[in-house]
Amino acid sequence: MSKIFRFLLPAVFVLCFMSCDSDTKYIYPPDGVVNRITDFYFFDDGKSFIYLSSNMNRKYDFGELVLMEIDDSGDLLFKNSLLVPSIAGKMTVSADEKDIFVTTRDKHGVVRAKVAGKSGSYRLQYDEGTKGDYPDILKTKKEPYALILNEDESKLLVTHILNGELSIIDTEDWKVIKTSKLKYGVTEILYDKNSGYFLASHRSSGNISLIEARETLEEFNVSVLQLPIDLPTKGFDVRSIKQSGDGEVFYAVFQNTYNEDTYEYAYDEDTAPQIVTFKIEDKELKIVKTLTVSGNLGEMAVLPYSSEAAGSDDETADDSDAAEENDDDELDDDEIDDSDVSENQVETRAADDESTDDSDAAEADENKNSQRIGDLIFVAAPTDEKVIIVDSARNSVRDEISYKDDKKECHPYQLYAKSTGNTTGYLFVSCFQDDRAYLYSIDLMAEEVIKKIGVLE
Repeated sequence: MSKIFRFLLPAVFVLCFMSCDSDTKYIYPPDGVVNRITDFYFFDDGKSFIYLSSNMNRKYDFGELVLMEIDDSGDLLFKNSLLVPSIAGKMTVSADEKDIFVTTRDKHGVVRAKVAGKSGSYRLQYDEGTKGDYPDILKTKKEPYALILNEDESKLLVTHILNGELSIIDTEDWKVIKTSKLKYGVTEILYDKNSGYFLASHRSSGNISLIEARETLEEFNVSVLQLPIDLPTKGFDVRSIKQSGDGEVFYAVFQNTYNEDTYEYAYDEDTAPQIVTFKIEDKELKIVKTLTVSGNLGEMAVLPYSSEAAGSDDETADDSDAAEENDDDELDDDEIDDSDVSENQVETRAADDESTDDSDAAEADENKNSQRIGDLIFVAAPTDEKVIIVDSARNSVRDEISYKDDKKECHPYQLYAKSTGNTTGYLFVSCFQDDRAYLYSIDLMAEEVIKKIGVLE
């Protein structure tokens, strides 16, 4: 009898486990949920955008990818959404805006979604035949986070925030083909077209990883070089790294690490948080300039701008026309005949002709100087409840967006900017822990440069 029970008990346990598992009740987020937003993307049509609700607080059993649209009256309209595995990390979108790749830190992998339809009727969807709430997760190393496509989009580079690995995914075969080792805690990765290298930033390492990822006939090769950053801080981490609009330099936001004795950030002159401008030359990192700021810094966004000095071209044209009229009058009055021109006058005219090229070059330089080319650098400062706005051309703080006086709290952390013209664009601000996000329009030529469009909450 005891033998029978010995075999029956395990069988009953297995049956009970399978039954309980199949009856699991999941908590689904509502459509358009704003729950710990970690990323944004604005489409090229200038009115559609998506945001990623990460479910970092585990309020639900899923994260969510949400598609929105700005209608003609400026209102924010919900279009549709997709469930994504919890906890969602970051996302990247293909150049044709048809594919979206999302990392899941909790499930240790990547999923991909599709954008169907045309502008005004976009829809988020998974591939046909997807079973369940989302497609099978492509497994990677633990805690994948920031990711980016290579130039021809045949490979997806996925970084890992826990141990600092780099996973290379073949987007056609949809499989991991290589894993390399970076430094601990990758916070961001970007691609530099000028050098052909990828750059990755890290938490508490004091280095930028310079990554060369190239495909040969035999395999896909990855080589990594750690570039130390010469800053007057003993311990610091890079929260965010971005490239300038002209591609010549990079911006990095540095935040000092905690004091080991007080477990607080130090803000003295020697260890203040900094916005650093640097460039890569001959595989070396060279600091161009730094700007000291205050606050516990979060992420950063960059909006390029280019604007001509108002009225400069029109005024120059008017002066030129007036000068030509005066010259014509003088010639009519003097009634100069070619036969009366002396040798000295001929030599003078020849010299004038030779100087034409120099004048044209000088005029080109003058026109170039009449343009201001730079970037607006937006930096989140969550503890100070504000977004710092820096003008790269002046290397100074231009303005700030403060939430201290708002009735609803906002501790901004994630930022995203999208350029729509020489002096216009959009800015997204995620108040991460407050489950709120703001959308702003930017117009450097308008009286109200930064205008709030709407709030997601």
